[in-house]
Amino acid sequence: DQRLWTGKLPAGAACSCRAPAHHERVKLAINRNKRIRTLRDLLQVKNIPCIIVTKHENVYYLSGFTGSAGALIITENELLLVTDSRYYLQVGSEAPEWELIRIEKEQPVEEVVIHQTLIKRGVKCAAFEAADLSYQRFLLLQGTDAKLALLPENGLVEELRLIKDNDEADLMREAARITDAAFTHLLSYVSIGVTERELALEAEWYMRRHGAEDVAFATIVSAGLHTALPHATPGERPIQAGDLVMVDMGACYRHYCADMTRTFAVAETRPKAELIYGICAEAQHNAEINLRAGMSGKEVDKIARDIIEQAGFGEYFGHGTGHGVGLEVHEAPRLSSSAENILPVGAMVTIEPGIYLPGVGGVRIEDLALVMESGTEVLTCTPKPMELMVIG
Repeated sequence: DQRLWTGKLPAGAACSCRAPAHHERVKLAINRNKRIRTLRDLLQVKNIPCIIVTKHENVYYLSGFTGSAGALIITENELLLVTDSRYYLQVGSEAPEWELIRIEKEQPVEEVVIHQTLIKRGVKCAAFEAADLSYQRFLLLQGTDAKLALLPENGLVEELRLIKDNDEADLMREAARITDAAFTHLLSYVSIGVTERELALEAEWYMRRHGAEDVAFATIVSAGLHTALPHATPGERPIQAGDLVMVDMGACYRHYCADMTRTFAVAETRPKAELIYGICAEAQHNAEINLRAGMSGKEVDKIARDIIEQAGFGEYFGHGTGHGVGLEVHEAPRLSSSAENILPVGAMVTIEPGIYLPGVGGVRIEDLALVMESGTEVLTCTPKPMELMVIG
């Protein structure tokens, strides 16, 4: 009976975690050099001589620097990293090819960027990441000196991040493997009387103990009527027989995220729950097997949405069918009814339709998939039967 799952992953789904080897670090450095060359080409096309990178994920993507405070300055000929004394040694180990610009006496990083770096070097024009910079930080960056023109730019580095290289894909496969293993472990912990919060903590604890450096996002575990809330916060209500349980979780492995959702019933099922689960499973399956490079996010969303709408539950599917994942758990591209973006080979996306009925409960099924020329590689190995699983 496919409704009763043993909790075992498919053969070959497991692999061991390992520390990054020297040759892997070298490969990552080579990849970053390629990214910088591509970014410089984009800047040249836009006739922008310099860009200031402040978004944490973009700083890491281009330099390897993991400190919590800092900015990158990239010109045609220079790579500069601005940070304070907490991270001087860290720059030397994580980003040795970048010239360190030191922040002294607790100055704001923005003041150091403009007054001690850009103007000193005679830079007349620089782009900045408008979506990342608050108005207050922008005023600090702008200063009172009119010698520098600041140009708001959005998505230049994110455009590079859209396509995952082989090394990034490997890291995300490992993040997905840890997530799969944690979910399998969690099923053995499910019982009548355990709370949502206890399950969420158990999942996070398992991921951290088995190779994850962090969780990609706060684990969502919801049960019963609570599953009608797409992003519910785990609470203290004990799980009861007949409850739907929705688990949305993901490990973060070497900065890269995984994202997976499964929905199951505890001890017994209810007819309405079985109905909406079957519809959601069909929608998710069809979107997944038909997605391929060259489609728009809108086209993929329509595959899943049409099935749910034709079954009469369209008004209860309020979010998009998916989103990009990488250094952030939510990034480009989008799979939604308004997403005109074209999916390239190498994009990493979720496929996650849902149905949420107030007073009844909700279902969401989500996989993480790598977009390929003729289909997808699904990184999520946890089984997802076409009929509602019964646990316990």
